[in-house]
Amino acid sequence: MENGTQAIIPKARGMYAKRLSNAEYEEMMRRRTVPEVAAILRRHPYFERSLATLTSDPHRGQIEELLNRDIFKKYEELIHYDFEGDSFSEYYVDECEVDELLRRIYLFSIGIPQAQPSMVSEHLVGHVRIDLYALAEVTSFEEAVEVAKKYHSPYYRVLQEHYNQDPALKDFPLLEARMWNEYYRLLFKRIDDNFSGREKQQVSRLFLQQIESYNVELLLRVKTFFPQVYEEEELRGLLQPYRYRISRVQMNKLIKAPTPEAFIQYYRQLPFVPSLISSKPDEFMLTTDQHLFLFTQRVLRMSASPFAVLAAFLLLAKLQKDNVVNIIEGVRYKMPPEEIGALLRR
Repeated sequence: MENGTQAIIPKARGMYAKRLSNAEYEEMMRRRTVPEVAAILRRHPYFERSLATLTSDPHRGQIEELLNRDIFKKYEELIHYDFEGDSFSEYYVDECEVDELLRRIYLFSIGIPQAQPSMVSEHLVGHVRIDLYALAEVTSFEEAVEVAKKYHSPYYRVLQEHYNQDPALKDFPLLEARMWNEYYRLLFKRIDDNFSGREKQQVSRLFLQQIESYNVELLLRVKTFFPQVYEEEELRGLLQPYRYRISRVQMNKLIKAPTPEAFIQYYRQLPFVPSLISSKPDEFMLTTDQHLFLFTQRVLRMSASPFAVLAAFLLLAKLQKDNVVNIIEGVRYKMPPEEIGALLRR
């Protein structure tokens, strides 16, 4: 590994050191209006360059888009130090492309064919393979598939296969699962092609932990909010087919759990699960998020792999973005600070 690439580590840790503190989260949660929260963000050293253009009365969409732009800008600053010229760091561009395709196609699934001008993520133009302006102009799922084909998106095949089976987008969650499945297939191929030994293990474990948390939360959400919607095999189709600590036998038992309470009871018996994890479905989801946060934070602080640190930083930046958005929504709907605080991962 080239010495210059190692500079990613102190740079990422230096960026992370400027993140929002718990005290600053508390200050934002006590504000009474969204503009007051935005004022704190505008003057914060972590966001001062990216959020300087916030309007005096911003809406959630504007803030979230600027936060996404901030993450991508920091990503570009970090990969400036990637002197090896390998392809691993491009995984984040792939992630952004999946997000953009799904965000546009989701509107068709709920009967909204026209996109808003603000839907174009201008900071991604020229970075993702697809033409985002062309994607914003499409008015049907079929046209979106054609855009993916024209610009050689690696997700074209998945989109085309799903369109052939479900042109009316009656099962958008299944398309979403298939798209992320392809993303992770390409991601782990990047890891296999670029790393070996301990570094490969560290980078792989970081993403496997994310996938496991995603699968566990998805199962519990379905059992809590949509208990009669999915048959067992359909539910399996929504999961990502990768395992970290949960074995195939253990996952089968979680899938078959008849109620949210039975799901949590069995999950809490797994040997790696902290004994203090909540037995309440809403608190349980937040606890699993917190475990992912602590795991990723440990990778950022302790790993000697610049690419593990890069991936950890990006995940933590996205978790911070989610925290800010939750605070914005909580303040907007006049939630008590303690209820907003229960939604945060920190």
